[in-house]
Amino acid sequence: MGVAMTERDEVSMFVRAGDDTSILPGSSLYSEIEALLYREAELMDSHSFDAWLGLWHPDGLYWVPSNGEDIDPRESVSIIYERYPQIEDRIFRLKDKRMHSQSPKSRLIRIVSNITASASGPADILAFSTFILGEVRGAEQQSLFGRAAHRLRREADGLRILGKKVYLIANDSPMRNVTFLL
Repeated sequence: MGVAMTERDEVSMFVRAGDDTSILPGSSLYSEIEALLYREAELMDSHSFDAWLGLWHPDGLYWVPSNGEDIDPRESVSIIYERYPQIEDRIFRLKDKRMHSQSPKSRLIRIVSNITASASGPADILAFSTFILGEVRGAEQQSLFGRAAHRLRREADGLRILGKKVYLIANDSPMRNVTFLL
């Protein structure tokens, strides 16, 4: 594990730096980023929790703001604001067969689109995407729309998710509990 980030660093990791270099569609790096984002969506939709956790860097941050996109998590409530140990705890709970909030288990499908990416160095990548997520649980159905920012770090075995920020466009409206991965 690296040096722990401050909360200010964690918030700014999702902002594109002025000197970042765009990663163009069709390049091998763009294809690798695109494959990672599609793989992550597939793992979340299929409830493959351990494999999804395997995409993460041990210094990872998972953030879903509430009541806006550019909030400061030190001053505002977030739907999710978890560092890697709490992400591990979330996965442990999601896998527990006694988790009544997922009985019956949600059927999920998402579409990931509009991927853009830039790099501030060979190991530091920021990717943005939009998504539509459909959930059916029992007789209830909901659709969520949002934008995701992924801070990716190059490791010896490939790209890892160092940070993920999910902005739900209706995050200021009443919604059901989020008992699945976004």
